[in-house]
Amino acid sequence: MFFPSRQKKKYRGILLDTPRNNDGRCEQCGGVCCSSFTAIDISWDEYIRLEKLGAKRLQLSLFGPHKLEIDSGCEFFTEGRCCIYEERPDICRRFFCSET
Repeated sequence: MFFPSRQKKKYRGILLDTPRNNDGRCEQCGGVCCSSFTAIDISWDEYIRLEKLGAKRLQLSLFGPHKLEIDSGCEFFTEGRCCIYEERPDICRRFFCSET
């Protein structure tokens, strides 16, 4: 039996070469990228900035990129939107997803 309401939407993600802001793409999917990864790579400057913003799931690394753990949802994604949109990491600014 076919249950259309139970079908998951499928998204395709790409990482853009340059950041984009306020182009409307983050208003379309409801934060799929904010809950689809276990962690994202962040720079030292982003680590410090996110720490000041109250991040509790930061991972400091001595041998690779630092991380913001987002397994089971980014702590900054609340009420269907990014609450640090203007301060979000570069990788979030460059990520683009579209429904397939």
